[in-house]
Amino acid sequence: MKAAVATQRTVTPVSTREDQSHGRRFIRAHVEVPVTLIVPGEELILDARSIDVSRGGMRVATSADVPAGHLVVLRFTLPQGERELLVRGRVVLSFYDNAAESYAHGVAFTQYTPQDHDEISRFVTASSEATDAH
Repeated sequence: MKAAVATQRTVTPVSTREDQSHGRRFIRAHVEVPVTLIVPGEELILDARSIDVSRGGMRVATSADVPAGHLVVLRFTLPQGERELLVRGRVVLSFYDNAAESYAHGVAFTQYTPQDHDEISRFVTASSEATDAH
């Protein structure tokens, strides 16, 4: 039987620097990718899809409600991404979207690796520049 080898990931608290565009702290980029939403301690794992992402968080849609205040882990790969990102967050907004027939959750990132931060930042910047070019 092989012994489990612990791998240590360097994690960084999310920056609170503000970007005042659109009255939000961070610029958002529309993105629809599959997301696994995990609620630690409750043995709840949900298939979700992203709606948008910023350096500070992600909006996701699920078939089940996860009330505001819950700590979650999000697993996803951004378009053209080469690896899966694993980001911790807190649900800050939760409501049922009648038009989409799903629950929408605003998740504020609370912790991620420097590599995950860089990949999210690159994606949001590239999406913003592509939008501005049109």
